[in-house]
Amino acid sequence: MRLLALFPSRMNPAGIGEFVAASLGDGWEVTGAGSPDDDLTALESADVLLVALVEVSAASIAKAPHLAMIQTPSHGFDHVDIDAAAGRGIPVCNVGTSGAESGTVAEHAMMMMLACARRLIEAHDGIRSGGWPPLSGSTIELQGKKLGIVGLGHIGREVAKRARAFGMEVMYNDPVPADEDVESELRLKPVSLDDLLRMSDVVTVHVPLDSTTRGLIGTRELELVRPGTIFVNTSRGPVVDNAALAKAANEGRVIAGVDVYETEPPPADHPLRSAANVVLTPHIAGTTRESVVRIMAAALENLGRFERGEKIKDIVNGVMP
Repeated sequence: MRLLALFPSRMNPAGIGEFVAASLGDGWEVTGAGSPDDDLTALESADVLLVALVEVSAASIAKAPHLAMIQTPSHGFDHVDIDAAAGRGIPVCNVGTSGAESGTVAEHAMMMMLACARRLIEAHDGIRSGGWPPLSGSTIELQGKKLGIVGLGHIGREVAKRARAFGMEVMYNDPVPADEDVESELRLKPVSLDDLLRMSDVVTVHVPLDSTTRGLIGTRELELVRPGTIFVNTSRGPVVDNAALAKAANEGRVIAGVDVYETEPPPADHPLRSAANVVLTPHIAGTTRESVVRIMAAALENLGRFERGEKIKDIVNGVMP
């Protein structure tokens, strides 16, 4: 079986290809490349794509006549044209139910909340520059605060568990309501998105990027939040209007923790780079030394199921092979 491993050039796709080949065994012929067009011969002969952080467009899928499965070693799958794949009867899978990075992203989201609440960046920068920042009266606690979770999937639920340990009151918005036992166990309150934004002291976003969530949080939504609301986005950049969020942060309406951006890396003139009241990280919420091992293992296990003709997991475009 022929597999094309697509990973950004900065990640050494050839080396990743060698690792994948060694992990999958003798039945696989693996090629690593930085984009689909980097090795058209491998693309045209590929039975399977393993793709992370590289765009796989409808045009690329059309160039792969033998393609039978696309696997992403991640929760996110917005870099793959899942509709074009579905049109060809090709399943696209992520590692959602594996839990490989759910707790990892949840930890990062909590870290962002704490960094915003305790003004970590201002404190650190002030001391490093020789000062002693007078921040003791301007920081807040998480305990007793109302947390609004936008998107109660695997990651959102892990955030809810951790927020409860901090003594937060948790509400959520999701188009698919949680089971009653989940709501009861985590003491969750379902609310509309507008009500969540109005009532929360802290908002954290955990939805996939698709046509229904692109631009989900924009100027209108950010005008609903309370002054000084902590707003965290570790989902996908285009879910939130970056310029509107930067404006709200500059005006002091929100303190924002952002790990994802509309364009990555964001350009030098990106509004969040120069905004006040923000904590920024470079899309690392889900990638610790431990989680990348679990993520790749989950992806490779699913490829093994596909090779053996077994039922594959985490199909995100509704196509059953």
